[in-house]
Amino acid sequence: MMSKLYADLVLLNGKIVTVDEKDSVEEAVAVKFGRILAVGKNDEIRNMVGEGTEVIDLGWRTVIPGLIDSHCHIVSSGARRAMSVDLSEEAGVRSIADIQMRLAERAKTTPKGEWVTGYKEDDSKLSEKRHPTKWDLDEASTENPILISTVGGHFSVANSLAFERAGVTKDTPDPVGGRFDRNPETGEMTGGLHETAIGVIRPEGQEEPTREQAREGAREILRECASVGLTCVYDMVRKPEIRAVLDLKNRGELPIRVRMDVTIELFPELERLGIYRGLGDDWVRLCGLKFFFDGAISARTAAVSEPYLNRPDFYGVMATTKEIATKTLTEAYEAGYRISAHANGDRAIAMYLDIMEELQAKYPRKDPRNRDIHCTVVNPELIDKIRKLGILPTIFGPYPYYHGDKLIPAFGERRLEWMFAARSFLDARVRVTAHSDHSAAPFPPLMGIHALVNRTTKSGRPIGQSQRVSVIEALRLYTMNAAYQSFDEDRLGSIEAGKLADMVVLGEDILTIQSEKIINIPIEMTIIDGKVVHKR
Repeated sequence: MMSKLYADLVLLNGKIVTVDEKDSVEEAVAVKFGRILAVGKNDEIRNMVGEGTEVIDLGWRTVIPGLIDSHCHIVSSGARRAMSVDLSEEAGVRSIADIQMRLAERAKTTPKGEWVTGYKEDDSKLSEKRHPTKWDLDEASTENPILISTVGGHFSVANSLAFERAGVTKDTPDPVGGRFDRNPETGEMTGGLHETAIGVIRPEGQEEPTREQAREGAREILRECASVGLTCVYDMVRKPEIRAVLDLKNRGELPIRVRMDVTIELFPELERLGIYRGLGDDWVRLCGLKFFFDGAISARTAAVSEPYLNRPDFYGVMATTKEIATKTLTEAYEAGYRISAHANGDRAIAMYLDIMEELQAKYPRKDPRNRDIHCTVVNPELIDKIRKLGILPTIFGPYPYYHGDKLIPAFGERRLEWMFAARSFLDARVRVTAHSDHSAAPFPPLMGIHALVNRTTKSGRPIGQSQRVSVIEALRLYTMNAAYQSFDEDRLGSIEAGKLADMVVLGEDILTIQSEKIINIPIEMTIIDGKVVHKR
């Protein structure tokens, strides 16, 4: 006679929102060896309680699957906190004077001639409603080169010394895939750097964190992710981030799961080593290669076919040419790699789809799951082509709320009905997901769900209301659909028997609470592998 199998952990008296195919709601969950043993009614699950079972009485609180951010720059952001000056509204920056003061303070402790850097600057959050110029940054220091990046990361500003050291003058041409901001009358550089122009000013690239900075920064920020209900992040990584994540994993100290898109610049090294999609385990796995096509939505530099309303002659910035993109992606795709391409505006999306249509036909493979990261400005024709090619879009979750107020004057109400198009993608049966793109936006996923459901800005203005989705649909973007994009649909994304026991206990019922309050729902508990990793 076989002995009875008892659970390691049992959750009772809850509202278990499973996000399975039927969107079932149950009362209890049993966990064994880090996986879900059973989901069902209280009486069924109580039978799995043994002498060594930990039992949590939920008090009829709501439980959802662990939430997944399907694109971000989390690990690098953790290290950057120690290396650069935080110029965000959340850090208390309200004006250009605040930026100057904080950079000047950093310059006082930085050796003469060494770089002073800042990040997360946002012109729409400043009282002047503009980015600083190089002359503004000169007020912070003329003895240190200064370089600050905006919240979206695709636009930067440098001071005069940085331009001088790089030998850049008004006669310097714009680089391929980039642009210098200039005085329209004199042609003089004003400090702004779009896309690849930053490489002209700082050709050696940004300073890499030390191994300890990268590891400890990753540990801290990934713990914060767990505290807001994230159990997995799909991160864009380079060497320091890969090493930081593996250092934590090898120590048994990785707070949450990590999926990785590696910058395509590392393709030659990966190819030489024979490393490609699938390397890793349930905690850490390599998924694809990341390539950039255009600018940022938050900076209003995405490559679009209609000009920006507040800049009538400006159509955004392409970060590449079709020739370069085709050559680069062909080499990687022929070698078997999955592509995750940053394509924001409709011009960039169209170019990416044209290239992938050719590559997927020339090098057919079963279930390729190539991705379009951001995929923001769309139309019915692009959505239809995305569906036919099987491209997987991931859209900004929190943007309609967090950045919405500055997007309205740039795009107008009509075009915003076709941005962050969750409703249109779902109606077309496209497996769309949502992401924060942190540090471009805050990473708490409930902000993203709130934005997708309500489609109102931080100030309460409606923004693209035709793209609203239901709460359960928004949850699916952060659970099952997200798991599918990282080839994890058999282990993550829903609360079902056999899957990894990643769950989040909420302080309010997300399915019945007023939608305007979703953003404020407390995270009571985060569970990964059947272990409580965060408790309020």
